[in-house]
Amino acid sequence: STESSLERALQDHVRSIRLERSELDIDPKKLGELTEWVSLNTFQVTKGGETKEKDFVDAFLPTMVFVMMLYFLIYFHGYAMTRGIIQEKTSRVMEVLLGSVSPNELMAGKILGIGLVGLTQVSIYIVTGWLARTAALFWLNLGDMERLADVIAPGKLLAFGVFYVFGYFIFVSIFAIVGAACNSDQEAQQLQLPIVGCLMLPMMTTIFFVSNPDSIGAVVLSLVPIFTPMVMFMRISVISPPAWQIVLSILLMSGTIYLFFRAAAKVFRIGTLMYGKRPTVGEIWRWAWS
Repeated sequence: STESSLERALQDHVRSIRLERSELDIDPKKLGELTEWVSLNTFQVTKGGETKEKDFVDAFLPTMVFVMMLYFLIYFHGYAMTRGIIQEKTSRVMEVLLGSVSPNELMAGKILGIGLVGLTQVSIYIVTGWLARTAALFWLNLGDMERLADVIAPGKLLAFGVFYVFGYFIFVSIFAIVGAACNSDQEAQQLQLPIVGCLMLPMMTTIFFVSNPDSIGAVVLSLVPIFTPMVMFMRISVISPPAWQIVLSILLMSGTIYLFFRAAAKVFRIGTLMYGKRPTVGEIWRWAWS
């Protein structure tokens, strides 16, 4: 940077003045060579033993963009579930719908419907990214090609799609519980604050996970299902985690989705026909796990 260049030039000038005043018989140029600044270049080593230069910014910025996309996609589609349920409750449409289908069928239809919309959106992003990568490779130089190929690598795009699907199904069931338990958007906004916090925490700490993808904290949180979609994706974006960790995280997320869906179905069955006072968190907990 300009500041670093000025600092180095000033340092060299001050060193020369001090050397002249010290009356030591040392050539300033020779001293400059001996005290020359050592620059540090970082390289990523692949499993095949190949090395390629990669700095922190190259790893952090693309990962942050992908994680923010995960956050907004999961949150907006999850909140669409909450708002849809609340609107149908307040307009009494829910009572008409439940006269034709069971609560479980209605909830499953909503989850799959919104999920397919989100999956279509993610598929468009993935295909667009792949096409942009393929097209740009014809116009960029070798260094830029390698950087772009790493940012929009097929494996990273696939991981983005997979973890979006798991993240959506984990959180949409919680958003369905919020919608079934609330009677207005204001009530829902208060009740969903912990959910938003769980989504935002990994995003706000991206710099830690990118800097320390193999740390104990990163490994543990990547296996906690509610944090897995973002944290494991960050780790995959930077390094290649052991296969057993990826498989275990998928199994844990699958089990969590099953449990959350069962809980959401119970709350949905009771809460969709309740009006007036919003149930307490304790009451919702009893509905979900009774």
